[in-house]
Amino acid sequence: MTVRKAMPFLWRYLLVVLSSCMLAFIISSQAHGATDPSSKMNYEKVGQFAFTTQDQQWRDDARGRALPVRIHAPSSLALSGDAAKPNALFPVILFSHGLGGAKEAGKYWGEHWASHGYIVVHIQHPGSDESIWKGKRGEAAVSGMKSAMTMSNLGLRVGDVQFALDEIMAKQHAKSAIFEFADTNKIGMSGHSFGAQTTFLLSGQKSPSVGGQTGFDKRITSAIAFSPNARNKNNLDKQFGDIRMPFMSITGSLDGSILEDKTEPFHRTLPHKHMPAGNKYLIVFDQGDHGVFGGQASGRWRKEMPRDDEIRMLTKAASLAFWEATLKSNVQAKNWLNSRSQTQAGFAKMLAVNDVFEIK
Repeated sequence: MTVRKAMPFLWRYLLVVLSSCMLAFIISSQAHGATDPSSKMNYEKVGQFAFTTQDQQWRDDARGRALPVRIHAPSSLALSGDAAKPNALFPVILFSHGLGGAKEAGKYWGEHWASHGYIVVHIQHPGSDESIWKGKRGEAAVSGMKSAMTMSNLGLRVGDVQFALDEIMAKQHAKSAIFEFADTNKIGMSGHSFGAQTTFLLSGQKSPSVGGQTGFDKRITSAIAFSPNARNKNNLDKQFGDIRMPFMSITGSLDGSILEDKTEPFHRTLPHKHMPAGNKYLIVFDQGDHGVFGGQASGRWRKEMPRDDEIRMLTKAASLAFWEATLKSNVQAKNWLNSRSQTQAGFAKMLAVNDVFEIK
């Protein structure tokens, strides 16, 4: 066969090979897109669940304490009768407000988590809540705040959370509204400032101020501390060395002293640095101050800062991915959170130049 006669067959062969290669490339690209953890991850966006918000008061008769709570939950959980039931159980997250706060604290975080399929319970702690400053002005309000920053109140807060856990378990067992579909095997703990201290104790911190005691509760499986602190700077390895559950610490470069307690921003990174490695995350947002991490609109105590909206967006994204990874065992969420590549989408790529993100 001459070369001229062979040319049509050669072109047909090349066309077949080229078509096969193109088809293989398309299939490979589609398969990669379906499993690539960087594809279409928008953890900062509102989730698929409409949610309801309910205020209740839970009575702890054993301790003589009445706890106001605010509950954000996927709206289907509040339905009764013949209404459609959800196909899966929903993890539970508890939130503890900062000194002088209330059940409204953490609103931005709780609503965001609820929209993604979590039951979020915001606990108000009598004795270290808004009652210590309401109706007072100036120095009297500040004095009321300082006088409530005690180990006694911290211990009461730990007891409040443990009681709330008991109450949630009982309501789930009784199939009461909202908690009928709570997954009580997947519980996260979170809190801001004094609530972060509460979170540490429930997660396994040993307090040197009370002989190394801890409020560790094994029902909690992962935790987030907003504006954490190592108030006692002694024996930090011993204090935080038993926090072995997945833990995320979120703070900012301006997150310093509150009520003249001499806290420096770097103090808020110390708990993370002294926890054992293994699913531990630290985020330090440049220009983030103490108030922005409270998760609610600014009030009498602070003014809005230029980067507040961005920090809130990034905090929603990081915290949700953390809960998805630890409470729902979502591998894509964990890969997205852990990604350090600058060519692949992930949390690290969303951060500003001077933000800090550490994983260990």
